[in-house]
Amino acid sequence: MTKSIRVALAPLAPLAFLALAGAFAACGNKDQATPDSRMVELTPAPAAQPQLADTAVSLAPAPETKVAKAPAPKPARKPAPNPAAPEAAPRPAPAVPLPTPAPVRAAPGTGVMAAGLSLPTILGTRVCTNTHKVDDRVTATLGSAVTGTNGAMIPAGATVTLRVSESKRGENGKEGIRLTFEPVSVSFAGNTYAIEGNAVMTQMQTVRAQTTGDQAKKVVGGALIGALAGELLGRKAKTAVIGAAVGAAAGGVVAAGSADWNGCLAEGANLTVTLAAPVTVKVGTY
Repeated sequence: MTKSIRVALAPLAPLAFLALAGAFAACGNKDQATPDSRMVELTPAPAAQPQLADTAVSLAPAPETKVAKAPAPKPARKPAPNPAAPEAAPRPAPAVPLPTPAPVRAAPGTGVMAAGLSLPTILGTRVCTNTHKVDDRVTATLGSAVTGTNGAMIPAGATVTLRVSESKRGENGKEGIRLTFEPVSVSFAGNTYAIEGNAVMTQMQTVRAQTTGDQAKKVVGGALIGALAGELLGRKAKTAVIGAAVGAAAGGVVAAGSADWNGCLAEGANLTVTLAAPVTVKVGTY
């Protein structure tokens, strides 16, 4: 500490000495001094040189400069709604075009039996005009397989159901016999498919509708009519006998011609079913 004080006072010593010398000179020559001699010119002291000290000089840290943050903008206030003004209707969202659907294709598991296709069938039971009436159902079996599109097939042995559409015996002859069928459905592999079309039989049998007793009555009646006619032709016995014989023969012809006949189809008879409209069936179920 003492060393530091000495170093600091060393440059001040010449100045103090000059100041004292000037003071004594002023006092000794007070009377002889002129107004101009009152000014004492002092030799300027040399500039103080910086002295190195043994102690370290600590530098104060620079004050931290704080940057002021700009205030966050305040949200704009929404104008108060005017109850008198009607609210604007919301605008509808623009219509989004729907994607175009892909074309529908036939399922790969089905095929089509075309219209006009023939199904050869075999009747499973005997059918007659006196045993089956209109709307009765009968069944037949497909005799051979038929094929359609996409590998579809109706196999042999499929069941074809038919409806009796007309059943009428011949009255007083065979010309009036009517026995027809309409296809209803075909079934196979656990599936039944409705079908439309017509059925054509190959040959129909005719059976006399009357019993033997009824026919005998008609013959006897014809003979009596002939005998009566012969008697009317001549009064003589010979003429009457001839007339009776002719009348009996004519009565037999009349009886035979006036018989009623039934139409029949035997079991195992062939019918050809023709499709009037296409039929879609499953593929691979045989």
